[in-house]
Amino acid sequence: MGSAAVSGFAGALNRAVLLMELNDFGEAESEFARAVALRPLDPAAQLGLAKLRYVRGDPHFARDLVVAAARDRSDGLLQFQFANVLRQTGDLAGSEVLLRDLIARMGATPELRSSLATVLHAAGRLQEAEGEARAAVGARPTDDTILANWVTVLLSLGRADAALPLIRAARARVPLEAAWIAHEAIAARVAGDPAHAVLYDYGAFVRVYDLEAPAGWPSISELNAAVAEELTARHGRVVRHPFDQSMRFGTQTIGDLTRAPGAAIQALLQAFVEPIADYRAKLGTAGNHPLSARNRGESRFAGCWSVRLMQQGFHLNHLHPEGWLSSAYYVSVPAEAADVGERSGWIKFGEPALPVPGAEPGFAVQPRPGRLVLFPSYMWHGTTAIRGTEPRLTVAFDVVTSTDSRAS
Repeated sequence: MGSAAVSGFAGALNRAVLLMELNDFGEAESEFARAVALRPLDPAAQLGLAKLRYVRGDPHFARDLVVAAARDRSDGLLQFQFANVLRQTGDLAGSEVLLRDLIARMGATPELRSSLATVLHAAGRLQEAEGEARAAVGARPTDDTILANWVTVLLSLGRADAALPLIRAARARVPLEAAWIAHEAIAARVAGDPAHAVLYDYGAFVRVYDLEAPAGWPSISELNAAVAEELTARHGRVVRHPFDQSMRFGTQTIGDLTRAPGAAIQALLQAFVEPIADYRAKLGTAGNHPLSARNRGESRFAGCWSVRLMQQGFHLNHLHPEGWLSSAYYVSVPAEAADVGERSGWIKFGEPALPVPGAEPGFAVQPRPGRLVLFPSYMWHGTTAIRGTEPRLTVAFDVVTSTDSRAS
C-alpha cells in the first residue's frame, strides 16, 4: 500500500476519534467508514466503526467487519476480534463457532483457548471452561490475562482454595493491580480468609457525600437540573449502551466530560473536589494497604462520563482497572429507588462479574439526587435494575494521583 493511502487511513482514523470527542457522530462514522475502506483488515478501524454504529442503533452495526472477516479467513487477528465482538454483544454461540474454527485452522494457541474459556464460562459451561483455561495457562503460565481467566473459572466452580495461591502469586508481582486485588477479595471471602475484610472494608472505603450547592448556584437541585439539561443533549445522540461497557438498557456519553464546555457540568466537577479531598484525608497514607499506599500526590480526574439508565436498566458487576478511586453521582433518580425493600437502581458492592458461590453483594447504597459515592476502583460494583419508565441519570469519574505507580 502506498504512503498516500497510509496517510489517508491515519488521517481518517484520527479525525474519527476527534469527531467522537466533539459529539459529531455522523461525521465520525463517515471517517471510520473511510478508514475501513482504505484498510478493511485493520482491527482498530473496524472496531471503532462497529462500536459507533452499535450505540447509534444500527441493526447491522458489524456489517463491514462481517464482510472483511469472510473475505480473508487467514487474518487471525481480525477473526479473533470478530469473535470478541460477538461475545460482547451476547452471541456466545457465534463467538464459540469462530474460536473453534480458528483453533482448527491455526492451532490451539493459549490466547485462543483462553478466549474460548471466557465464552464457555459466560455460557455457564464451567467444566469445559476450566479445561480450556487450564490448558492455556499450562502453555503460557506467565501471562496474567490468561491466568486471570483461569482464576475466574476456578472461583465460579467454588474452588477458592485453588485460586487463592495463584492470585497471591500474581499480586506479589503486581501488588497494586486492581483486578488481582478484586480477585483476592472474592477468593478470601469464599475461603473465610481475613484478607477479605481488609480489602473490602465497606465501612471505611465506601463513603457517601450529599453535596451542597457550589458557589454561584442557589441549590443543588437547580444545579442538577442544569446538568441534566446539558447531559440530555449528549445522551440524545445515541440510542443504546456501548457493547463493551458494563451498562445495559440505557445510554452512555462519549468523550471525557472534564472537557465538556457546559457551565453546569464544570461547576459539578468543582463540587467533587472537596469530597475527594475529604476521602483522601480520612484514608491516610499507610503503605501496607493497596488503597492507602497510592494516597500521595495531587488528585487528577482520569475520565468522566454520564450514564442514563432506562426501564430495566442496570450495570453489570465490574471494576475500573485504570482508576484508583471511582464514583457515582446521582443527578436524577426514579421515585422507586426510595423503596428500601426493592432497592431499584441501588449501587451494590462485593459481587463479581460472573457468579461465584458465596459471593453475593456485601453492601449497597441508596441513590438520591445530589449524592456522591466514592469507593476503591478495585472494588466489584454493579446496580440493581430499575423497573419503571423514569430514568436514572448519573455522572461518574475515576481519580488517580500525580505520583501514582501501581507497579511499585
